[in-house]
Amino acid sequence: MTTGPNPPAPPSLTVRGRSGSLALETRSILLEQNGVRQRIPLDAVEEVGLDGGRRPAVRVVLTAPTGTPGTVYRVDCRNTASATAFVDAAGRALPARDPGAPREDGTARVVVLPPDAEKERRTAREWLTIAAFLTPVALYLAGLVVLIVNGAVLGVVLWILGLKPLAFGLFLYGLSAAALYDRWLLRRRGVSVLATSDHTQGKKEVFAFVDADGVRRFFEPDEAAEPVSIAPRRVAAVYDPRKPARVKAVLPARTWVLRTIGVGVGGTSLLVLAYFLVPYQLILLYSR
Repeated sequence: MTTGPNPPAPPSLTVRGRSGSLALETRSILLEQNGVRQRIPLDAVEEVGLDGGRRPAVRVVLTAPTGTPGTVYRVDCRNTASATAFVDAAGRALPARDPGAPREDGTARVVVLPPDAEKERRTAREWLTIAAFLTPVALYLAGLVVLIVNGAVLGVVLWILGLKPLAFGLFLYGLSAAALYDRWLLRRRGVSVLATSDHTQGKKEVFAFVDADGVRRFFEPDEAAEPVSIAPRRVAAVYDPRKPARVKAVLPARTWVLRTIGVGVGGTSLLVLAYFLVPYQLILLYSR
């Protein structure tokens, strides 16, 4: 039985581990475990605690009638600081109850949610990303085998040395391409907002804003973003209304210039060096 007003809305904290994930929402906890998504109302939660050990775990205990043990959900989390922050925030968000008041069965209030269609699409994209990563790896290994079979000792040495500049060059250009794609989408259909510093997660500062639908969103801005005000600390940002999780802080023009020069000079230099050390060795082998 609740004896006081509902606590203020908690921060949007999460914990993730191999056993699943927990996300703290305004009036509930979202649990994803064993491929099932469940929403647990905070009114159905008796306590949220932290189990110690080699691998800490967040423990969510549901309410239950007197004499009946409450259902317990556990999600492991390697980051003890993150797990502790989640437990503290969830504990503050729980409604106040009289110690001797009767409890209902909390499991009756747990709602099983339908599969997340966006997550399924994201899984398909993840497989494509894996395939895009494995393809060049397979080509690299195949080229190395060809050089070994043909007895090109110098070519094998240079081929192995060329792996590092090749990987770093592709990594730089890959990051830049992903960032430019997001910025291009946001430029076409993004909605501009002002985000206010809300809380910190470890060493990261998390900002919050309210989207056009009235939903409070959270994100971590780029460290190069300049605040538009200091008290309160705010940054300008743009989010995608079709995918609100895609949020980018507005960056000053000089940041774009410096990053473009860095990727252009650094990435291109690495790839030119990698071209001589890697594919060019096969060209030499078959041009003899």
